[in-house]
Amino acid sequence: MLKRLCTLPAIVLPLALTPVLASPAAASPLWNGDTSGGTGVFGTLDCDAPAHTGVVFDDEHGHGDVWKFDKPSGSPRCEARNIRVGSSAYQFRNDSTYYLGWSSAVSTTTGAFVTFQWKSYPNGSQNYPVLMEVRNGDVRLFHVAPGGTWNLIWSAPVTAWLYNDFALGIHTSDTATGGWIELYFNGTRQTFSNGSTRYTGRTWDGDNEPKWGAYDSDDPANAEINYIDGLKAGTSYADVAP
Repeated sequence: MLKRLCTLPAIVLPLALTPVLASPAAASPLWNGDTSGGTGVFGTLDCDAPAHTGVVFDDEHGHGDVWKFDKPSGSPRCEARNIRVGSSAYQFRNDSTYYLGWSSAVSTTTGAFVTFQWKSYPNGSQNYPVLMEVRNGDVRLFHVAPGGTWNLIWSAPVTAWLYNDFALGIHTSDTATGGWIELYFNGTRQTFSNGSTRYTGRTWDGDNEPKWGAYDSDDPANAEINYIDGLKAGTSYADVAP
């Protein structure tokens, strides 16, 4: 005799829910100054012959193609001025936050020459509210106040032909206390002479644009070469972090 089998309704057990974690948003720089874009990535060049800007393959120091800013003896400067986004020179604005990132190796650390300027156009009352120079074995960051008072806010030792990473944050303001500066050196946020990781001051002086390279108008007899890699601009540190 066959027994009748009862078919029970299927019971669907809920699957264990696995949380899906959102991936962090990828950094999206405002500008990438990679050498593959040619000198058209810059607004313009301030590098009159015999000074020269070009691209070199720097495998000797652990890099690939890098920008070479070559300021020979007798030339006051070899710099790139501003950035180009699309087909237009970028217009930086007051009351805005920008981060600029790059890696740099210089041919000499003796004497004194400027490697970065947050340059005022026209000259304004500060000329360059933020300025970086190499002097006698150190890289130095200055805030230049109205009237031309240079305030040394940070320094660190550097070695010729050794690359260092810089990420400079600037919040622009034409008031004495509205602007600020931040600096990351080789990936570490730096503390300034005021004991803070931000230095407050006036950082907008008419119109300002970044300049990279080598500038030594006080003693143009000195020859300097600045290799620069990883140029980026953005609105956060993540945009330009090395």
